[in-house]
Amino acid sequence: MIQRFRSLVLGLIVIASFFLSRCANIVPPGGGPRDTLPPLLLAVDPPDSSLHFKSRKVHFTFDEYVEMDNVFDKMIVSPTLKRVPTVTSKLRTVTMEIKDTLAPNTTYTFNFSDAIKDVNERNPIIDFAYVVSTGDYLDSLQVLGRTINAETGKIDSNVSVMLYRNHTDSVVSKEKPVYYARSKGNGTFWFKNLAPGDYKLFAIKEEDRDLQYTQPTTELIAFQDSLIHLREDNIKDLTMLLFIEQDSTIKVPGEQPATEEQPAPEEKEKEKDKDKKKKPRLQIQPQLDQNQQELDTPMVLNFTIPLARLDSTQFHLVEDTLLKPVNIAHMKLDSTRSKLTLKYPWKEGMHYRLIVDKTAATDTLNQQMTKADTISFSAKKLSDYGKLFLKLKLSDSTAAALKGDTSIHFVVQLVKDKDVKYSGVVVNGTWTKTLITPSEYEIRILLDENGNGKWDRGVYYKHPKKQPERVVSFPEKKNIKANWGVKEDLTL
Repeated sequence: MIQRFRSLVLGLIVIASFFLSRCANIVPPGGGPRDTLPPLLLAVDPPDSSLHFKSRKVHFTFDEYVEMDNVFDKMIVSPTLKRVPTVTSKLRTVTMEIKDTLAPNTTYTFNFSDAIKDVNERNPIIDFAYVVSTGDYLDSLQVLGRTINAETGKIDSNVSVMLYRNHTDSVVSKEKPVYYARSKGNGTFWFKNLAPGDYKLFAIKEEDRDLQYTQPTTELIAFQDSLIHLREDNIKDLTMLLFIEQDSTIKVPGEQPATEEQPAPEEKEKEKDKDKKKKPRLQIQPQLDQNQQELDTPMVLNFTIPLARLDSTQFHLVEDTLLKPVNIAHMKLDSTRSKLTLKYPWKEGMHYRLIVDKTAATDTLNQQMTKADTISFSAKKLSDYGKLFLKLKLSDSTAAALKGDTSIHFVVQLVKDKDVKYSGVVVNGTWTKTLITPSEYEIRILLDENGNGKWDRGVYYKHPKKQPERVVSFPEKKNIKANWGVKEDLTL
């Protein structure tokens, strides 16, 4: 009897374990289409496009649970407010609390960008905006355009574009704008619900996002030469050319290096002893491509320490076939006094030796090289290079915009790793370049207004004001191969 009871209990335990395990294994729902739709707005209180708006809080109700994504940085309020509204989310509701007093008879736009997303798949509502007016009507004028980096010719995104009612030149550095927008990934910006008036228009690319132009060596700026006159018609197709106004490599007049506290005499002696042990040696480092010198290009020698003195007569260039020195056409030390260029008509495939005497150079630490240096290298061959044959045609719209202005030169730029490697002026619609190091290059066309062959930045805070020179980029890269020619037809 006891044995039968034990068997019965054991059987019940096994059956119970089976059912419990079945209950514990939660089977996920079958696969269906993934939710790719953004949340849908069901209601808003007060309603969008309200007139005589006086509320301090606005409630947005959606069809699913939502969350906020970096709303403080993404939200744009126009006209601008001193205090950014507070935005919170709970379940299906987003609440916006307005902290400032709104101006009378003014249309306000609260643009959330893509800050509102659903909780599950984080699908954003793109350009979600709420528009109200404290007056009798909604303003509806618009300004559209795009932001372009003038030096590269490429579109620039996440740029602050700003409108001011104050027409003084310094307003962009001293005041917040009345309206502002932010350029999108394709470089376009779009002001909506603007009031009629005359505005100064600026764009700045900045890190601190204080909406003020205060760092001319790091912040990019763009400006319109004349005021924007908004009356009855919208303004479209504006182009804002961004540039850094002041070259950060140029020393500002009157700028002094920071002074350091001078050590005591006994400390100076200790420092001298340390310096003797740590003092770097003067050395030469040739700038060669796998021990080969580029044709039609000066040789570059880099010194490990800036030079105080240089004796060009102690540099001896030898062609291996002649076994005797040849004359170096030109030698030049750069402004840092650490880079020396040697100009010479290199012969393709020729082997060379550059002999530098021990006393040829003296650095700023009053050192010379420990011994004479011999640099052995060879010049590249013509077959190591590629060629480009380019034809440039002006479109009807470009020709109309130039209005027959023959003073503008079209300069072709071949760009690699953001650096202009080769450039030249288009003559009679064509440009041919040989001796191109094989690689992939981006092609740009510079509209050179002053004929100096290089891009010139703009000027805003000096007189006369000047827009930067324009560059047009053709983003599809061209593969230049060794011992091969590439033909390219471009329309500007």
